Amino acid sequence: MSPEQLASQLAPLLPGAAVVQVRLKDPRTLWPHMDLTAMSDQGQSLRVPRTRALMIARWLIRSFPQAGWASGVAFDLRTAQLRGLEA
Repeated sequence: MSPEQLASQLAPLLPGAAVVQVRLKDPRTLWPHMDLTAMSDQGQSLRVPRTRALMIARWLIRSFPQAGWASGVAFDLRTAQLRGLEA
């Protein structure tokens, strides 16, 4: 699946979201925890139900396995661009 197709499939699941930020917490454990934050165009954090957040985070991690998920990655739903998060 191309990044553009992924963005078009995720957008309806996250109404109002422009960017999705994902971090993989403690990837050394057998069951690492994922943290997903959806942000609006204005930079406001949007509420995402836990089950949906986990599903979307897994989908993104599987689509881009080479990305640095432990340090955090942002996926722009408008441009389908992936970028690392600054500390």
